[in-house]
Amino acid sequence: MKLSLFISFFFILIALSQTATASSWSRKLFRSKPESNGKLCALLVAGSNGWYNYRHQADVAHAYHVLKNHGVHENDIIVMMFDDIAHSKSNPFPGKLYNNPNGNDVYEGIKIDYKGRSVSPDNFVAVLKGDKSKVHGGNGRVIDCGENDRVFIYFTDHGGVGLIAFPEGILSTKQLNDALDYMHENKKYGELVFYLEACESGSMFEGVLKDDKKIYAITAANGHESSWGTYCDNKWNLPCLGDLFSTNWMEDSDKEELTTETLEAQFEIVRKETNLSHVIQFGDLSIAKEPVANFQGEPSSQHRRHKWRIGTVRNIDDVEDSEDDDDSDDVQKVSWPSRDIKLNHLKLQLDRTNSKLKASELAAEIEDIKDERREIKKVFFDLVSELADTKEEAMEIVNKRTAVLRVHCHHKLVHLFNLHCVNFSRHDYALKYTHILNNLCTYYGEEELILLKEVKAYCDKLDN
Repeated sequence: MKLSLFISFFFILIALSQTATASSWSRKLFRSKPESNGKLCALLVAGSNGWYNYRHQADVAHAYHVLKNHGVHENDIIVMMFDDIAHSKSNPFPGKLYNNPNGNDVYEGIKIDYKGRSVSPDNFVAVLKGDKSKVHGGNGRVIDCGENDRVFIYFTDHGGVGLIAFPEGILSTKQLNDALDYMHENKKYGELVFYLEACESGSMFEGVLKDDKKIYAITAANGHESSWGTYCDNKWNLPCLGDLFSTNWMEDSDKEELTTETLEAQFEIVRKETNLSHVIQFGDLSIAKEPVANFQGEPSSQHRRHKWRIGTVRNIDDVEDSEDDDDSDDVQKVSWPSRDIKLNHLKLQLDRTNSKLKASELAAEIEDIKDERREIKKVFFDLVSELADTKEEAMEIVNKRTAVLRVHCHHKLVHLFNLHCVNFSRHDYALKYTHILNNLCTYYGEEELILLKEVKAYCDKLDN
């Protein structure tokens, strides 16, 4: 009898042990929300204006509907968008925006909180911090989340090494990470996910974002390369309709079961499909084990299209072992480097026009762009020639690619250069050479004040 009881007890212990192990494994694979009663706050930002930046506002409008279609209330979504594209005289579809040649109008129904000049770096930081007193323009809405809540941020625009651009002004990696540090220290979120679309976007987090902030960030490119626009050769002859990284994550969210797809799985899908740049993840990678739904909303039964078994977590192994899904409505994604989109679009129109007058106008505009590019390149290279002691050092400053190592110097220098030399918001091609400014900070080391003084003197000479 005692032996029988002992054997029964032994098997119960084994069963409990196996249950605990399975439960532990399950939690590692698929973490749930920080708190079941926590809410989701979202901030969506298109940081550009101008017709040839069509894609940024189309991206954000699409992202808005991704969240809305997955149950996120409009009161929990803040949108910053210049809003000059949908109603532009250049738009053949007034009041409409398309992010995919076969997609719906994504402008319909969007509620924009900050338009025009209110789409600024200062307002962006104030919205992040939840500081209504620092907001100028717009409707004054800010992120209002607490330590048990989740925050999703999506930003799309031009960028350079250690900075992202706005219609007027720039935001450095120091400013962005200082704002995120403030949010963490003041318990403005429980967990935060940041999707960033910009050239050299990886440089905004590389070596700066720590893994103890409960922040998980994904960037469209590493710190040394361009991001890409896509749907550039479309049936409407519009500029690129979207960005490659952005359309990839949104089209994935449109069709997948977000309660069972993890952020890690989405990252791997998007990394694979964004084949012209290196999609990178930063920060607290444990958050990637959570379902996408925690940060983009629960799925809407009328919107989702199941391609995976309900109740099966789509984790990293699923992605690696699966075959690509074929959609009948797939279209070819013709993609161009972000900084070449206007130039390539004009070249495409030149190739297709039968009008001699139009061809002459396009050719002249193309030459103007090339002339401006040569002037911008000369500004940077002449600066290096003036500051470097030897040709070898000059070559190193021009060619070297590193993370932003001297964050404070970089912050001061890029703002000084933007203000006194070349306005990055108006001349986004200049962002291609911002690695030079980063290298100058490394080259001068502790002599930061001397560097700033000499660059200011150089910029002043350009105005004379």
